[in-house]
Amino acid sequence: MINHKRLMDTFLELAKVEAPSYEELPMQLLAEKKLKQLGCKVCTDNAGKTFKTNAKGNVIASLPGSIKSAPFILGAHLDSVKPCKGVKPIVKNGKVTSDGSTILSADDRAGIAIILEVIQTLKEKKIPHPPVEVLLTLCEESGMYGAKGLDATKLKGREGLLLDNNENDALVVQAPAAVVFDVEITGLAAHAGMEPEKGISALEAAAYALSIMKLGRIDPLTIANFGVINGGNSTNVVMPALTLQGEARSRNLASLKKQIKHMQDCFKKAEKKFTKKVNGKTVKAVIDVKVSEKYPILNIPPKSALMNHITAQAAKHGVKIHAHSSGGGYDANILYGKGLLTPIIGIGYRAPHTLNEWLDIKMFNQTADIVLDIVRNYKK
Repeated sequence: MINHKRLMDTFLELAKVEAPSYEELPMQLLAEKKLKQLGCKVCTDNAGKTFKTNAKGNVIASLPGSIKSAPFILGAHLDSVKPCKGVKPIVKNGKVTSDGSTILSADDRAGIAIILEVIQTLKEKKIPHPPVEVLLTLCEESGMYGAKGLDATKLKGREGLLLDNNENDALVVQAPAAVVFDVEITGLAAHAGMEPEKGISALEAAAYALSIMKLGRIDPLTIANFGVINGGNSTNVVMPALTLQGEARSRNLASLKKQIKHMQDCFKKAEKKFTKKVNGKTVKAVIDVKVSEKYPILNIPPKSALMNHITAQAAKHGVKIHAHSSGGGYDANILYGKGLLTPIIGIGYRAPHTLNEWLDIKMFNQTADIVLDIVRNYKK
């Protein structure tokens, strides 16, 4: 029942809208306009005030149902990565690509297009359906700040589906919790050419801590890494201070807790090791370690009623969906932490975040058909 030509026309229109992270206003306004034209009640929350963006907030819309049920949530994100200015979509041989000078923005304009088409189909075909709620978030690509700032009380539904992945037979239901390490190491400056023994190198303290630290893949579910370092401004000065940024993530909260403690302990050992007497006084490296949540765990039971419903509807279209565990974080992690169950279905985009990004038209159409059945047959 999906109008695949109209679906494609909508995607091509959306793909041309320049709205990278922190500059989502054009997509916010267009999404609001289209949802209102479809008869939805539309509002935005105040998530845009929680970080620096030109948009007001997440777009939240509701379509009344014709059957008695809890609402079903359909979600995607408004932002794209760069370069997304002047996207020129090319439809050829079952694919949509850009002209190679920009990304395509199928991540996640294809998801938004499917949501709009599903709602339009429900209305024009007068298909019985539960209430539908739409959530289009800001800044997913650069930290999921829209989802983090979401006022979840504006949503009455507790279950739904996010449209933001590649293969439509892999439903993401598990993803790790992650924490960020912000480390500040303060040593003691000294002239490296004349009296290096009177200094304490912040760099050496950092190197020691990292050398005794377990990093990389800790176990099948746990990973840790330091990826940012800043410090020093001269080769002839014992480095007096530096900062490090890293992270740990795991799909096992006990393992994550253990890894966090291990990393903190390594910095404590470095602090103790880099203690010495200078001019009769005891001096030492001072290491300040701050650990903050990046995003909570996503852990939707693979055999949940929601998963069973999605699997059954996909099977009608020849797609055998399996539960997928990811190593990355999603809006779904944040929403799960707010009490919302929103697994992630693939919509057919490939090579996202690159100039080679493309959309598989067959899978794109098929996912739209599947999502329509998931929504109209949902009842709770």
